[in-house]
Amino acid sequence: MQLQIEDYPGCAEAARTLIAARESGLAGPRLPAACRPQNQGQALAVQLRTAQLLRETRQDSIAAWKSALPTPEKTVVAPIYASTMAWAGTVPAQAQAPVVRIEPEIAFELARDLPAREEPYSHADVDAAIGGARLALEVLGCRYAAPEHASLPELLADHMFNAGLVLGPRIASPDAAPASMTLTLSVDGAEIEQHAGIHPNNQAKAGLYWLANFLRAQGLGLSAGQHVITGSYAGFLDVPANRDIELAYGDLGILKLRFATG
Repeated sequence: MQLQIEDYPGCAEAARTLIAARESGLAGPRLPAACRPQNQGQALAVQLRTAQLLRETRQDSIAAWKSALPTPEKTVVAPIYASTMAWAGTVPAQAQAPVVRIEPEIAFELARDLPAREEPYSHADVDAAIGGARLALEVLGCRYAAPEHASLPELLADHMFNAGLVLGPRIASPDAAPASMTLTLSVDGAEIEQHAGIHPNNQAKAGLYWLANFLRAQGLGLSAGQHVITGSYAGFLDVPANRDIELAYGDLGILKLRFATG
């Protein structure tokens, strides 16, 4: 699948509109028709312009990425910004609503850069750049009040529902990230639900391998210190804010956190 970033006249306006909605914390209407991306390449251009504007005007850098193997129908790739990241077990993560939608994932941490270059990255090249892996939660949210009416390019431009990332404890090894595991959610010490978690690509590193070469082909790259999440093991879970949350990832460990409103 050949996918190229495609700049277009309304790109900057779309990026500014989405940044304003992001900062207000309020979901709004779809992008104006005049600046709405019409395909995935244009949506990726909006992502890139958003990252550029956040870096230049707010000193907010890309601290992580979300990715998954693309399908003919859609591409799941988006930067995650430093301002939206939190560490489990330190201070409460901020929430906009009393119920927070999350996805349990594994985050791979890069110890080396994977910059743009002519030669494709092999799996071994990417493995050598990984410095560790952590339990993680992707926080979901959308800048559109009615995302079901938004087009796939609009959703991709809006970073495919990403609203943040919570990083938890390290796991023994990046190779320990399994294809499946049992996920157990507890609230205030009481077990609430259990899921037979399965990685959507059946290989936790698959999205990272694809992302490294996708960015390389666009003249971009990954940087040491960035984290990459590659897909939820249990779809999405809704958890309450202002309560103590624990999520056990099989035998890998337990991520503990609390979302705070206000």
